[in-house]
Amino acid sequence: MMLPQTITPKPVRPVPFAALMQTALSATEHVPAPVAAAATVGAPLRRTVLVSELATRSAANAVGTAQLLAANPDSRIIDELCEMQGAFAKQLWKIDQDWRAGLMRIYEGSLSLRRANTVSKVVEQDFNLIGQYGDLVTNCMTSVATLVENTNVGYSYWLAKKIEAAKAAAAA
Repeated sequence: MMLPQTITPKPVRPVPFAALMQTALSATEHVPAPVAAAATVGAPLRRTVLVSELATRSAANAVGTAQLLAANPDSRIIDELCEMQGAFAKQLWKIDQDWRAGLMRIYEGSLSLRRANTVSKVVEQDFNLIGQYGDLVTNCMTSVATLVENTNVGYSYWLAKKIEAAKAAAAA
């Protein structure tokens, strides 16, 4: 049996990551507002669109941070970044503590299953525990998503102000 001969693709010219991100981000800025507003997304794709927007904002923040620190490596900016990271970690720690406390409550509830004396009571308790676990997962994931979104938006605002101040200082 003969195998078909493979064709080697032409090498792709490397593009610096910052230039690639800048091109991708600037392309999204050129969509006219009426076109963007008219292009509503149905419920099945809404999650994908929202996550993509969050990822785009995160990438823009990363590029902006790299540019800010490369142009102006000020110790006050680094201190503020560390403070923001500490605040984020503190909120994440609280979410983790809530998760663990919730799991402990569910575990304690599962111990009472042994006290049920009918099949209907066992089934009721089983589904009650499943519902509690679903509520716990929902609350935890919602808290994490809210934290990430709020941090991302807040950081974007902070970064824009810092870049503005750096440009004003450079122009002066």
